[in-house]
Amino acid sequence: MSRIEIKSGIGLPYSVILALNGAFGIEFFVLLEHSTFLAGPAVVLSLFLCGVITMISLFSYCELGASISEVGGEYTFAKVAFGGFTSFLTGWMRWISSIATIALSAAGFAHFFAYFFPANATLVTILLVVIFTFISVRGTKEIDIITVMTFILVFTLLVIMGLPKVLETGGLQNFMSLRTFMPKGIPGVLASIMYSFSMFVGARAVVAGSPQMMNPKKDLPKAILYSIAIITVLYCSVAFIVVGLTPLSQNLTQPLLTYVAENVMGPFGGVLMTVAGLSAALMSLTTTMMVQRSIIRGLSRDGYLPSVIGSSESRVGRYLSVGVGSIIAILLFITGLIVFIGYISGFASLMVFALVNLSLIKLRKKKPRLDRPFKAPLYPYTPIVGAVLSILLILFIERSALLLGLEFIIIAIIIYHLKMVGYHRLRLAVGGVNLGISGITALIAYMFMEGEISLPITEIFGENIPNLIIAVSLIFFISGILNIISRKRREA
Repeated sequence: MSRIEIKSGIGLPYSVILALNGAFGIEFFVLLEHSTFLAGPAVVLSLFLCGVITMISLFSYCELGASISEVGGEYTFAKVAFGGFTSFLTGWMRWISSIATIALSAAGFAHFFAYFFPANATLVTILLVVIFTFISVRGTKEIDIITVMTFILVFTLLVIMGLPKVLETGGLQNFMSLRTFMPKGIPGVLASIMYSFSMFVGARAVVAGSPQMMNPKKDLPKAILYSIAIITVLYCSVAFIVVGLTPLSQNLTQPLLTYVAENVMGPFGGVLMTVAGLSAALMSLTTTMMVQRSIIRGLSRDGYLPSVIGSSESRVGRYLSVGVGSIIAILLFITGLIVFIGYISGFASLMVFALVNLSLIKLRKKKPRLDRPFKAPLYPYTPIVGAVLSILLILFIERSALLLGLEFIIIAIIIYHLKMVGYHRLRLAVGGVNLGISGITALIAYMFMEGEISLPITEIFGENIPNLIIAVSLIFFISGILNIISRKRREA
């Protein structure tokens, strides 16, 4: 996803470019391999359905973006519609989604970087996040139309040159029967849709520019429709080539798309796809750093977070607005599970989509005379379907990722309660954060003991890691309880 800067009076062609700029990011490069593992050859169907579901929800974005031209995106939509905890939760989950994307982008960069220069992936990732944290504070340069055209060219070239090879090697056999096409059945397809969801959501970036469009009533829905159609066709076509040329049981030592590009175009193809992956990672980092800064400032502006974090005048505030999320992104990465981070990104994005669709329904009833340059078609069916599908897909998330997602919601409840209570805030905040950290570390310990993750510190602490993590969890838990109890004693 690239950074979006809107110029006044833009027309339909440039609006489509903006949507594509937002959509082309590292997610497709990083998440496609596990999506294929979940659905098998039916990943092509999963990506198609994912595009359709995204389109349904983006109709709600179109109407809300054209009607509410204030900074804040999804958070502002929910604030106008619901206010209170619902709006805060929307902004909070959008922030969590951006954190997961930062972790994915940095990890993807390190993965593709190793193609040219073998290096410690953890070190490369941490350095990259730190560097971009500082860069995002000082500002970034615009990524122009050439970026979008380059991605389209690379993917189109892979499909055109790969199709004859799929036919020659008998790759079509994977699609000839239901058993080979859908080896894990409908649950596998649904799980793949949920996991792939974050590949498409970047197209929503164009909604923020609707007030500057010459004719947003016509151009905004067309830009969304055309961009999602282009993305869906490209992603499905590339997935078809990938499935046709890659044995499902093969363990790869390099990025999946790089392997396929080398198979199709030789060493040049591997270099070309690796450069594209590196560019996508940097684009995603650029955009996501800006998104999380905007969200944090909005939440701080409305009193949910300390004012110093949202201050654009304070140097400390500018760094805190991106630094907190960057630290959490690094902590997510050192778990070593890119797949797990992908699930977190999908969970948060689906939550936000469900809340945006509900915001549209609420606003139609709350403000029936609101000026709406564009109205979602087939209302109320489209927002209802979008909200229901988003919630249902969350049920197919990996269990440990779902638990962590629920942890984030619990932390959101605590922070919101802190804002509403209005006294002894610091002590209650410390207690709530400590309880949240305690829950997260307990989850990490559980996942480690179940063999679901491995940690970089294993070689140092050996078999004592579970005990160490449990001890840390208990310390934070006790600290949280003591802080909250102390607050209650003062009230008494």
